[in-house]
Amino acid sequence: MPTIPSCFRRACAFGLTAVSCAAANGQFVPWGWEIGGGPAVTVDGGTLANPWTGGFTAPQWSPVDFDGDGDEDVFCGDRDGGRILLFERTETGFVERPDWAAGFPEFAEWILLVDYDCDGLADLFAGFQNGVHVYRHAPAGTFTPVATPLYASWDFGSGPTDLPMVVLTLDKPSISDLDGDGALDVIAFTETSTTVYAYTGATPCGLDFVCTNRCYAMFDEGTEDNSVFIGDAHTCGFNVIDPRDTDPASRPEAPMRHAGGSLTALQLDGIGGHDLLMGDVSYGTLIALLLEEAVDGQDSTAWYDPAFPAELAHTGPADSVYCWKFPAAWPLDVDADGVRDLVISPNTDIETEDDRCVHFWRNAGTEALPVWEFVTDRWLQDGTLDVGRGAAPVFVDLDGDGRTDLALGNKERYEGVGNTPTALALFRNVGSATAPAFELMTWNAVDFSANQIESAYPAFADLDGDGDLDLLVGDELGLLHRYTNTAGPGAFPTFALPEFAVTDAAGTPIDVGQFATPQFTDLDGIPPLDLIIGEKNGTLTAYLACTDAAGAPTWCPWTSPLTGENWGGIVVNNALGINGYSVPCLYPHGGVTEVFVANELGAVEYFGTFTPGTDPGFLLELSAAAGGFQPGLRAAASLADLDADGLPELAIGIRNGGVRWYRGTTTAVAGPAAPSPLRLVPNPSAGPARLTGAPPLASVHIHAADGRQVATERTGADGTAALPVLPAGTYLVTTGGASVRWVVLR
Repeated sequence: MPTIPSCFRRACAFGLTAVSCAAANGQFVPWGWEIGGGPAVTVDGGTLANPWTGGFTAPQWSPVDFDGDGDEDVFCGDRDGGRILLFERTETGFVERPDWAAGFPEFAEWILLVDYDCDGLADLFAGFQNGVHVYRHAPAGTFTPVATPLYASWDFGSGPTDLPMVVLTLDKPSISDLDGDGALDVIAFTETSTTVYAYTGATPCGLDFVCTNRCYAMFDEGTEDNSVFIGDAHTCGFNVIDPRDTDPASRPEAPMRHAGGSLTALQLDGIGGHDLLMGDVSYGTLIALLLEEAVDGQDSTAWYDPAFPAELAHTGPADSVYCWKFPAAWPLDVDADGVRDLVISPNTDIETEDDRCVHFWRNAGTEALPVWEFVTDRWLQDGTLDVGRGAAPVFVDLDGDGRTDLALGNKERYEGVGNTPTALALFRNVGSATAPAFELMTWNAVDFSANQIESAYPAFADLDGDGDLDLLVGDELGLLHRYTNTAGPGAFPTFALPEFAVTDAAGTPIDVGQFATPQFTDLDGIPPLDLIIGEKNGTLTAYLACTDAAGAPTWCPWTSPLTGENWGGIVVNNALGINGYSVPCLYPHGGVTEVFVANELGAVEYFGTFTPGTDPGFLLELSAAAGGFQPGLRAAASLADLDADGLPELAIGIRNGGVRWYRGTTTAVAGPAAPSPLRLVPNPSAGPARLTGAPPLASVHIHAADGRQVATERTGADGTAALPVLPAGTYLVTTGGASVRWVVLR
């Protein structure tokens, strides 16, 4: 990141070493936080059970008795952001336990908790690069890798060979003991996404598997849609030795199609051992495959229900599952009646109805002969704040009563192709100055669709001097729009649009590129408040409150001789060396302003402080993730002391559509900084040099002594990078939150 100069200029002036700069680049933040402890939230007269989960997009579910009390709790791994949530079953319902989430390995694709070693603890199976990784669950609540990847024995005619098990990472496999022999079995789509692998467990309580069929259940799915072919219409292009279908080897391989299939094994019709539920990436319904049990374990499909459970036993208000796109099913005993129900969610985070993505179908029958009844499409989700996609929390006293309220914007709510409205929800603080509590006032404070505004991001200030707070909205196109509060001082606000595309002092619309995220703050030490704006490219742009020739208020662009139009020289961390999606979260404190900026990685970076009325120059990143938190992707954050203890609370909105709440706990003290892990060889150099000790695939920024960024490189997978030939001089090389001085000789 191009953070640098104040430290660098001092190093050059006083002859300090590069480690001195690196020490300033440690992990100091002014406060400490802990997750949880968020205030109560009331919506339509009911108190939300778990308001601060962060929301759901593509949740994956597993039963787990995490606390060992004999009942099933619930594990959730959301594909969107690789998020892990755990819910404890209590007498009054499920309660999120963020403290249980520590110790889980990172994941990015499918994830299931299943006990493979018969010790009573659910182990972790996860998709990785079209294979399977397995982690054993230890009694201490930690997970240890035991198979990365998991292997199976394959025999295509030349003898058995151990090869990695193939499970497409975009899919969802079924992992359970299908034949009751104490060994897990795995059912998963093949590489063609038309037929299905059967990996049969060979050792009870172990991880020995044999690929026993490449055309399991004797069906194939259409190459262009979710049509199902069984009986004489079924073809098997290529198989292992001695599956049930014994003569398919000469048939041509099925054509490739788009990946995307989910599978769940369970009993559906009371006949045989198990059946299958299948979801497809392009459809919102589930297909039930009803199997005939065979003595050799290679079962075949007798018939199928194309819109489960329409042709099976069911009751209630719906005949079929409809989950908009790519449904996957997870058996869970939700109501604790001893019979497994179904929780169904999208297996993708793309174009899903993400504010209604947890469907609960109760089993009103038995385990052997289920009767399905639709209950809700917002199970657990109806007890949390979830505004669809991209939550943007802003703490602000909306009605001037001295209590901090909550505004909650969003990027969008998916309601169909081309129908993704943005909205602004407002919550009044109905608690006290030391014990906040929020009550929903409106989900849609402004009709943004009337002006085709997308990805609205809110900021509040008294822009017309009438004593109440007006609204400024940044949008997806990088523009700003001003809404006047028509309610008056002391009333909860209502807004009307007097200025579409706010202009600066030159009459030019303020345009920061894309995804404008404004915040009002004091930059010049002179009232009224100024404006700082985040944007897609990860920088910050500032405007000072000023007046035009007629004395009317307007906005004057801020520039610096050191950083130009990039306020603070900040470029936030990002995923691919581009973008960043910066969201400012500046917090006035003790005569200075603390500079926090959220980014697309889901973290809130800390860049130290500046004094209003001064040029901040280049602000050095002091922490890549305030509090060590990274709760999801595309973070937006707000800080405020809501309980009057002198420590600000931190709310982080994420792409999943919800908010994570962090309670201020301590005033942090900077400890001794570790030496920089970066090394340059040779240093000094008379030509090119090589950087080592850096994070893999990270941006490397090189600044000259005057603060100019003169080059940008990128590290390889090994954390090294070749630096270019530069003119003689002293440079600072920065990457991954650390810096090292480089002296170039000629």
